Amino acid sequence: MNKPMQSLRRCALHGLVAISLALALPALTPAAAAEEVAAQAVGKEMRCPVCGMYPARYPKWMTQVIFKDGTMRATDSPLDLFRFLHDMAKYDRKHVREDIAVIYLSDYLKGGWVDAKRAYFVAGSSARGPMNNADLPAFNGREAAEKFAGEQGGKVLGFEQITAELVANLGHDDHGDHGHHDHHGH
Repeated sequence: MNKPMQSLRRCALHGLVAISLALALPALTPAAAAEEVAAQAVGKEMRCPVCGMYPARYPKWMTQVIFKDGTMRATDSPLDLFRFLHDMAKYDRKHVREDIAVIYLSDYLKGGWVDAKRAYFVAGSSARGPMNNADLPAFNGREAAEKFAGEQGGKVLGFEQITAELVANLGHDDHGDHGHHDHHGH
């Protein structure tokens, strides 16, 4: 084979290798991998691991945690999601926080799934969660959350700002501890 043909074949081969690598690399990055994990359907028989309620009955409030092994846990509200995340060993003995691929929440006003890390929450509003207690309505954007807070009260917070202390305080509002009642006359 003559030299110009060998050189042309080599350039073509290098070009194919470069294109192949360029196409493969995004799939190998963690951010791209997380983006590819789609929200799953929350079956009507699924129960919240925190309270035992049925998340599918509360489409404005439900959340889901999808693990790297493909399994999913759904909660009936953002408040229960954070209870779950702050004490995973209590609610899921198979997984640890590092096993989480993505967390989705339902947009309180528009519906549809929102990646939790991009969501905004309103703490301390007049909105009542599935158990008629204070909760954390979630929104797909700060502007929607601020508008809601202006109308319903409360403070707008990002995902990383929801602390265990805040969750505990919301759980002890004037309706008791997460809808559970003391049947001893107290």
